Amino acid sequence: MTRLKKEYDALQVVQNELNQVINSSFDGIVISDENGVIIHQNPSYEQITGLSAKDCIGRNLKELEDEGVIDVSASLRALKENREVTIIQKINTGVTVLVSAVPIRNKQGKIEKLVNNIRDLTYLKSLENEIQELEKKNEKAYQELEILKEQNDPKLSIVAHSDKMKAVVERTLRVAQIDSVVLIQGESGVGKEKIVNLIHRYSPRANGPLIKINCGAIPESLLESELFGYESGTFTGADRKGKAGLFETANNGTIFLDEIGEMPLSLQVKLLRVLQELEITRVGGTKPIPVNVRIIAATNRNLTQMIGEGTFREDLFYRLNIIPIYIPSLRERKEDIIPLIYHFLNGVNHKYGINRVFTWEALTSFQNYDWPGNVRELQNLVERITLMSTKSEIGIQDIQNEMKFGRNHPTENYQSAITTSSVEIKPLKEKLEEIEAALIVQALDAYPSIRKTAVALKVDQSTLVRKMQKYNIKKRS
Repeated sequence: MTRLKKEYDALQVVQNELNQVINSSFDGIVISDENGVIIHQNPSYEQITGLSAKDCIGRNLKELEDEGVIDVSASLRALKENREVTIIQKINTGVTVLVSAVPIRNKQGKIEKLVNNIRDLTYLKSLENEIQELEKKNEKAYQELEILKEQNDPKLSIVAHSDKMKAVVERTLRVAQIDSVVLIQGESGVGKEKIVNLIHRYSPRANGPLIKINCGAIPESLLESELFGYESGTFTGADRKGKAGLFETANNGTIFLDEIGEMPLSLQVKLLRVLQELEITRVGGTKPIPVNVRIIAATNRNLTQMIGEGTFREDLFYRLNIIPIYIPSLRERKEDIIPLIYHFLNGVNHKYGINRVFTWEALTSFQNYDWPGNVRELQNLVERITLMSTKSEIGIQDIQNEMKFGRNHPTENYQSAITTSSVEIKPLKEKLEEIEAALIVQALDAYPSIRKTAVALKVDQSTLVRKMQKYNIKKRS
């Protein structure tokens, strides 16, 4: 009797331990006998389903099915099919759970009990939602990484440190997803082509061609055939089979019409037809050819003023100006100058296998210049100064010397007035003369003639000529 008592106590200890394990489980656990009668359930089951032990223990699962407490029993199905079963179960408390019923067999293989493991799909659904959110964040991070990679590629990079340029890039990425006509405006050299590349790369047409044409670089007599193509025998020297134009070549892609303000009025009419009808007619042909292209136009000219002058069609302007993008000049976003310098310098160092750096004084001096040529001028100047420098560290004097040499006239003092960041104390009259001469040099480079320069500076032409003689300034051809 003493031995049996010890064995009984030991079994009680094991049973208590098993009950503690079952009751401490995070998942719900329900145990039924071979007839489908519930003999045990842990506290987690009530927390998950809202069904208490007093409502379930001792009851047959078939009754719970019939009463609609549960829609289907995993244990009853496991008994019927004589195997493990996993189902999704709906409970009248409004909870949906995942139930796995596992048969417990005796030595003869007969099912004696069934253990049901219950998991709250509501919690699993929240985990799924969290995973989806993480995947979205991961995708966003991946896209940002791709953009950063592009910024390391001089051909695709857009340096946007200033708020104005960040707004341009954000607008561009939104516009890229909209398959509409875009008109990009801004001064020469601000980076309009970079924006075009960005639009095309992130548009639904990214896998299609991107065709670029400068409307001001092709003679008027050839521009029409380049854009719209021509039929055989149209003119002397033409291909016998005819030739497809750039609109046909750009089919299912994007065509970029740079310097749209230089397009002759006669061709503006044809371009308007393309925008309205989405079809072109080759030179010498009569059959319309449908084209599926996205048109992006760009100009550094004031199209509104040209409309008033009668050199640009008003109806074409409104068709092109559906989504406008204005790129500010470099002097409007001086916060971008130093980041751009670092970007261009890194490219030059990598390309030519050199290691040049600018002093901080040299870097800040660039911000005091108006950059009439914008980003293109800055890039060219950084490359020229970097390659021509014989020292690893480039200072203000190196910049002044190179700018003076590149301008072909004695402007060392004048350039220092707008490139040096430090203020050298001089007599006021002398300092004013330096600044005046520097402004004249800058204006002469920005305008094609002395007359137009005088108009821009709002002085008589004779006054401008007299001041040029005074400062020994000559107009470059």
